[in-house]
Amino acid sequence: MRPCPNCGRDWGQGLACQFCRQVAGLPQGVPLATPALRFGEYLLEGVLIVVTLVIGWLIWSLFAFANGQTPAKQVLGMRCVKLRTEQTATWGTMFLREAIAKPVIGLLAWVTFGIVYFWLLWDRNTQQLWDKMVDTIVVKDPQDAMRPAEQKSDAEDWASTAGSPAGE
Repeated sequence: MRPCPNCGRDWGQGLACQFCRQVAGLPQGVPLATPALRFGEYLLEGVLIVVTLVIGWLIWSLFAFANGQTPAKQVLGMRCVKLRTEQTATWGTMFLREAIAKPVIGLLAWVTFGIVYFWLLWDRNTQQLWDKMVDTIVVKDPQDAMRPAEQKSDAEDWASTAGSPAGE
């Protein structure tokens, strides 16, 4: 029995705490996204695509992918994380996930009458098949704890060094 660093209860088996869904190896307070949150993200993604007339969504995606996000994930404070490295998914991984893996699974959905879209309901890590293809999980990251370091703003860089003497 090992305690969860986030909630203190028995971790259980698997990648995340069985109670609070805190993911092993990630900063405290970064849990797996729930199936309900992921479903809401899919709906919001569709709304954003329509509202931005597709082209706005595509341009927004070009920037959001660098943070391991889609436009809807960015609005909802979610992020894709690579399982092997425990780091935010790169732009290339997000492109593979969104532009290659999702359409392939979409074709598979036609054959299975859409049942593959419900895969995350019985998957221990709440992964969709396209997550499995590119080895990612989706986490809730409202505090941007998993934001890539190179994406920090100048103000954050200045604030973190403001107290240190010059030349150190």
